[in-house]
Parts: sequence; C-alpha cells; structure tokens
Amino acid sequence: MTETIHRPGAVSSTPLVVDIPRLDTPHPYVRELPSDDGHQHIELPSGHTAICLTSHVDVKTLMLDRTASRALCNVDGGPSFMPTNWAPEVLINLDAPVHGVVREFVSHEFSARSMAGLEPTIRTLADAAFDALDTAAEPDIMTEVFRLVPAQVVCTLLGISRDHAPWMNELGRRIQLARRDEIPLIVDSWIELYGWVQHLVADDSDHDDSGLLATYKRRARQPEFAAVDDTLISGTVMGIVLGGDNNVATMLVKTLYAALAHRDLYAQVVDDPALVPDLVEEIMRLMPLGTPGSFPRELTRPLHTSAGTLPAGAIVYPHINAANRDPAVFDAPLEIRLDRPRGRHLQYGYGMHRCMGSALAQTELIAILTRVVTRYPDLALRVAPSDVEWDLGTGLRRPAALPVDLGARRIV
Repeated sequence: MTETIHRPGAVSSTPLVVDIPRLDTPHPYVRELPSDDGHQHIELPSGHTAICLTSHVDVKTLMLDRTASRALCNVDGGPSFMPTNWAPEVLINLDAPVHGVVREFVSHEFSARSMAGLEPTIRTLADAAFDALDTAAEPDIMTEVFRLVPAQVVCTLLGISRDHAPWMNELGRRIQLARRDEIPLIVDSWIELYGWVQHLVADDSDHDDSGLLATYKRRARQPEFAAVDDTLISGTVMGIVLGGDNNVATMLVKTLYAALAHRDLYAQVVDDPALVPDLVEEIMRLMPLGTPGSFPRELTRPLHTSAGTLPAGAIVYPHINAANRDPAVFDAPLEIRLDRPRGRHLQYGYGMHRCMGSALAQTELIAILTRVVTRYPDLALRVAPSDVEWDLGTGLRRPAALPVDLGARRIV
C-alpha cells in the first residue's frame, strides 16, 4: 500500500517503510515489561531490565550525558543486545575522559574536508567494481560492489594492501551479524581479525608510511597523547575496520534495495542525481544497521527526562530508531520522503559517541550511489522484493545479496 501526496505541480506516490518487504526493523528487545512510573521498561536479550527512551528529545538528552557509561555495560554478564562483548578499548565502549583523548587523537583524519579528498579514490574503486559487475552473468551488486568497495577504502585509509578487503569483510560480517547460535564462530572471527589488527599496530612491515596506521604511530609519540598506547590504537583501528567496511555496505544495500523495491524512488534519483543525498538521509533515518540502533548505558548520576528523573544505576537504552520516527520531529515519519530537511536524524549517534566515521560513510554512500543511478538508469531487481535473501543478524540486518538486471548502461 502507498499513499498519494500532492506537491506543487506534481503528484507523487510516497512509499511507507513498513510496506517494503523486510525493510522495517523489529523492536530489538525481548518484550516490554509492566510499569507504573511513566517510563517504558524492556527486557534485553541478555535478560536485564532497562529503561527504553523513545522520544527524540530524551534520546538526545541521554546521548549528551558524558557520564552515562558504556564501559559499565560492556562486561561479562552485562546488559546487552549482543551475544558477546567487544574489546573495551574500541571507541564505542570508552567513557570520558579516555574517550575524549582518543577522539581528539583520530578526529582530524575523519573530518568532512579530509573525506572529501578521498572521494576521487572512492569513485575510481567503484568504477572498477562496476566494470567487473558489467561482465557478470548474474550480477549481484551487493556481493560484487557493496561488500568490496568500502573494504577497499578502509585498506586504502590504513595504508595496507587492498588484497585484504574480501577476507576482512567476511570476518567483519560474521562478527557483526552476531547470531546467538554462532558464538564460537563470532569468537573465532574476532580473534582472527583483531589479532591481525594488533599485528598491524605492533609491526611496521605490513603497511605504508602514509596511511592511518603510520600516522597514528607517529602521533602516539607526541607528549599530549602519551595516554594513547598500542591497545587504544588497536581498538581504534578495529572500529575503523568494522565500521568503515560492513556498516557502509549495509547502508548502501538497504538504500538501493528501498529505491528498487519502490520504483518511483529510483526514478526520482535517476532523473535528478542531486537527490541522492536526500535518499541516503531518509533511509539512514529509518534504518539502523542491525536490529538495535545503539547500545545500553548505565547512569552514574540521575538523568532528567520528559517522563521524570531516572536514578543513578539505571540501565537505559536510547532507542534511536524510535526517536528517528518521533512525529513531534518528523511529519508522517513512516513515509520515505526526499523533501525532508536534512540533519535531524540520530542514526550516527549524538554527543561524544557520534560516529567518528560519519563523514566517511556519507561520502561513500553518496559517491557510490550517485555512480549507480547515473551508470544504470534502468537498473531493476531480478527477483521480487519479497524474494530478496536477507541476513537477519543482531549487528547487521540487510539484504545478503541484491541480484539485479543492469539494463542499458550510460557512459559516465
């Protein structure tokens, strides 16, 4: 079902996210619990009870609280959506003040200006992948482009051979899918991938002198970053490997799938590629990477919310997917609309834990998808949307493959 809306001079069919097969995301928690205190209480997959914040203003309030702790949750037996913990030195698990030091340590290379300088490389890698896609007997743009190019970009950033990209992507996929019946596979994949990252940090022989690995090692010798040791560098690089690779691939395939499943969306961006950033923004608003859109925190001091004050010691989950559909902020929030004001969604986080790689992700998403719509104006799914195979994991929830008919090509 779609809804017809009217704009000056045009009539357009506006899709609802709930109408595109499997695109919408189920609640990440096990169940809602009875409550009489005005707050929503939920049971996490770990068995813990948490307060679930769903309004845009309350989620921002929590994410601006620098004392709300991730580290206290990322412990054995701690409150979690994931079946295993991640290393405490990964940036998302660090609390202030260490988080701020590491954030300053890495921020320059991930600025919007730095990422804009990477765009020609992204386009070159994407074009090479599209050239290979053109020769495929049964093109799968997910496997042959989206799971390859972001991994190659990460290798380029780090200053290592791009030959690592397919291997790195597959290990990251296993870790981030985080299926509860695959814990040994998750652990083995983490040990293999993180062990490789630790080797890259400890040894200078496997990377060049211009990438982030060399840059971080030089910077760590500066007096102001004396606290940043090899462990923190390894955790930071692991975050870049996981976030810069599979996270970008996930949003690429979800965005294109949505557009192809509702043909009017794809037609709009083909007719006007300047709308690609708006399409990216809308799917980003509506779609977390996996089932949860964030991680729980433990309060170390009271938090004032619109429903009352939460005490220190409470476990609180910022339900970003719900906040991004708050009708107080987003009119007709379930509609996928390319005319919304940009910049209000919280999918990249907010405050101190805003995604370090957001500028990288935006640059890649816009550059690669603009290439898709300009090169393949007649692109279409080769199967019905309901027949597209999905990876339905905890940390990644996305089409596992996207078989397409390339149609007529344009020379770009």
